[in-house]
Amino acid sequence: MQTTLKKITRLIWNRKRDYQKTRQGGTKERWKLIESRITGTSSLLDVGCSSGLITALAAASGLFAIGLDSNWEVLSDARKKCKANLSLTYVHFVVTPQSVAVLPVCDVVLCLSIYHQWHCKFGHEGAQQILQILGTKARKRLFFEPASRQSKYGPKPPTFTDHDEGSIIDYNRRMLGGLFGKENVEFLGATAASRSESVRYLFAIQMQP
Repeated sequence: MQTTLKKITRLIWNRKRDYQKTRQGGTKERWKLIESRITGTSSLLDVGCSSGLITALAAASGLFAIGLDSNWEVLSDARKKCKANLSLTYVHFVVTPQSVAVLPVCDVVLCLSIYHQWHCKFGHEGAQQILQILGTKARKRLFFEPASRQSKYGPKPPTFTDHDEGSIIDYNRRMLGGLFGKENVEFLGATAASRSESVRYLFAIQMQP
């Protein structure tokens, strides 16, 4: 697996335009946590995939993987550099509370470090609507990683306390539990983030049939 990760990283990593350039270690940690929870799945939708590193890792593990992002330049680079024989595609797509409904259903849906952008653009209710609909697109699991600083969310941020791990985790547990049922929400762990946020927190939601 480590050999595959190194090859894919070299193929699609773009240090000039990819925000994940400061999260290479954290991305490896995230994929390890995600992979441990998706045994028996066959398809994955990565919403806000950026340069598509995790999307490509999913494809390399045998999944049919779809990466979506609104940044055309980053997607174009990912398309050019990914392996031709992977079951992998990248789609330029702008997620809104209206457009999210047309997305396909997959076994696994990733919503990693993108929710705060919807919160800025569409407010709390709009972001919640998008997240709730994404839950209907996941047959088995939805993975969620929020930003861990209030300043990322716009003028009306969530009511957690910056730099307080317990506060951030508790807020997101409650928020996700309100949407999907608290018994279905699992906190997976913290992974390295960037200079502005030392870590971000990863959650998994078990979807009910």
